[in-house]
Amino acid sequence: MEQQELRHWEARCIQEEPPLCRAGCPLGVDGRSFARTMAREDLAGARAILEKTMPLIGIVGRLCEAPCEQYCLRREFGGSIALGGLERLCLSSVPGRGKILRLPARPKKVRILGSGPSSLTVAFDLAKKGYPVVLLHLADGPGAWLRDLPESALPTSVLQEELARLVTLGVTFQPVADLDASLYATDAGDACYIGQDDALTPDLRTMLEAPDPMTFALAGPGLFTGGLCSVGHPYRLITDVSQGREAAVSIDRYLQGASLTASRVPLRHGQTDLFTETKDVAVKMRIVAADPANFTRQEAVAEADRCLDCQCLECVKHCVYLAEYGAYPKTYARRVYNNSAIVKGIHQANRFINSCALCGQCETLCPKNFSMAELCLDARRLMVRENRMPASAHWFALLEMRAAASETALVRHAPDKTSSQVIFFPGCQLAGIRPDQTLRLYARLRELQAETGIWLDCCGAPAHWAGREEEFSQFRDRLAGIWDSMGRPQVLTACSTCLKIFREHLPEITVASVWTLPLTTGAKGVSRPALALTDPCTSRHDPATRQAVRALLTAMGQELAPLAMSGELTECCGFGGLMEGADPALARKVTAARVAQANGVFLTYCAMCRDQLAKTGKPVLHLLDLLFADTTHPADEAPASLSARRAGRRLLKAKSLEELPTDEPWEKLSLTIAAPVAALLEERRILVDDIRQVLFHAAGGGASFEHGADGRRLASARLGEVTFWVEYRLVSESYHIERCWSHRMTIGGGGES
Repeated sequence: MEQQELRHWEARCIQEEPPLCRAGCPLGVDGRSFARTMAREDLAGARAILEKTMPLIGIVGRLCEAPCEQYCLRREFGGSIALGGLERLCLSSVPGRGKILRLPARPKKVRILGSGPSSLTVAFDLAKKGYPVVLLHLADGPGAWLRDLPESALPTSVLQEELARLVTLGVTFQPVADLDASLYATDAGDACYIGQDDALTPDLRTMLEAPDPMTFALAGPGLFTGGLCSVGHPYRLITDVSQGREAAVSIDRYLQGASLTASRVPLRHGQTDLFTETKDVAVKMRIVAADPANFTRQEAVAEADRCLDCQCLECVKHCVYLAEYGAYPKTYARRVYNNSAIVKGIHQANRFINSCALCGQCETLCPKNFSMAELCLDARRLMVRENRMPASAHWFALLEMRAAASETALVRHAPDKTSSQVIFFPGCQLAGIRPDQTLRLYARLRELQAETGIWLDCCGAPAHWAGREEEFSQFRDRLAGIWDSMGRPQVLTACSTCLKIFREHLPEITVASVWTLPLTTGAKGVSRPALALTDPCTSRHDPATRQAVRALLTAMGQELAPLAMSGELTECCGFGGLMEGADPALARKVTAARVAQANGVFLTYCAMCRDQLAKTGKPVLHLLDLLFADTTHPADEAPASLSARRAGRRLLKAKSLEELPTDEPWEKLSLTIAAPVAALLEERRILVDDIRQVLFHAAGGGASFEHGADGRRLASARLGEVTFWVEYRLVSESYHIERCWSHRMTIGGGGES
């Protein structure tokens, strides 16, 4: 990933956009963090948040008119958060941090005419940066109109404290009789600021033309102005302070010889791209203080707790995978970028990239259509192209894909037919998990159209998900060739993943879902309670199939229970994108989160979803269990093992050929496998077929030896890319399996390893 591409990805994630309150603050004060910290009764922490961005905090924090409140998202749900009142309570309750850090002194000097809020802000900001500042004020003292405020609004002691703080920063106060044109004409140092929020003489005011609205620069070199608010302006104080800050930024740039406008971020005036969902926000009325002028500490905490903590995170809220890594897509894009810059990548980042289910829910939820699926799939492809993809990431899924496309593959016309109008492509998972129901569905399709052939194969989704572009391209070309040789019939598939792969990568093939056909036979089905229908994630953008499934259920009289995240927002079962192979523990969390969203029995029309969800012990039915009573499986049936799926595909192929399965010699070996060992095989992705082949190889003189004095033996054989080890006992011609493990390591004799 190039840096420009990273910036493109980062720009599509809005989580780091400011909340409305911060976007509406002319100083950019983080009102959200301030309120949430106040709600935790951490007033010292809350004051520290104000001090990060607020100049002259004793003055501004007490007098700020809080324009941010007009933008607050809570305003429609009980009234805006009273941030102004919270700031005043915070300042009156917690002392300041004391000395303010100042950068090393700089040689350029700044003169300020006037001592209103804008001028004091310029002095504060530039003095902190190390500039020597001389501030000219009228003889009655600095502060301008601030000195006329009542003691209850701004205590004299607070004003004097802030002025003293400016002195410690290196600001020199110099009284003058009048703020007149003569001061404007004399040497103003390296830069000069004129604050119009003080009592300037008329002749000086007439000399001040309108400044640039962004930089507050005047026509003369090094001249700037601000403090332009009228006396009656509702946000006079904070606007003048904001103008002083913008002028200070310009003066700093000017003195450094930099552009006043390049890469400068303008004030937002409440504009932000941050999206916060409010559909479930309850009304919570604004706290009414007993003393209208001041909150008590208890009242302030209660008021701060009304803050909605505005954030987007729509994708993270609904995705266990995104939540697992503790951040959000913008930071994940950086993680992917950083990983691509490392020669071999790092383990955690590789796992992160390979664990995405590629389900697309994040893109659907995101207001800016940020797709973690696209980001991670691109990263996988790059890692494969550069030979940096860990060999262990997807090996078993690819092995199963290749087996489904070879030893258990079949394509043929219907019996006694020489052509096919349509051809049934059930998909390798339904074929392996429910071979009996696959045949029953095929029989129904032939009732609807006699010239319906059958095509047992894999669509190549694992290669696509693994980022193996070359292998997937070969798969795609092979499938296109088979379809062409069969006379280019319409393809009907029972798998949403296969349907998606065909539509997106084999557009020349006419393909449809079997669920869009009139599969019901009119027979009255079993009366069942309401079922929670979970759509497979690969049907997310296939409303026609989703609606057809619901029409079938309506025709059968089946009631559905509510399931919030369904349809276009459906959640992955934990299998998609090869998540289970990359991070089994995370896949279990995803599955558990899905079944926790509804009580009772789940229903799906994806074989893999059915077995994934059933791993949790949740009762789950497949749509075929409702359609064909003669092949119904119980909802609490355990999911098929990996070995059973391979055997199921072989059985389906044999029955489709209307012949008995022909066993390989090794298939005749008798095995005894205890339940804990069977679970270990499933976890390690070792098939019973693999064990039988290793034992058959050992019986024929292959590698094996006695392992201990209790009759245990250890056998080993390399099958394809994997070396398997089996520990067993031979009891009455039956192999009692004790342990199994495998590895992909190859030790070369001086060559590559």
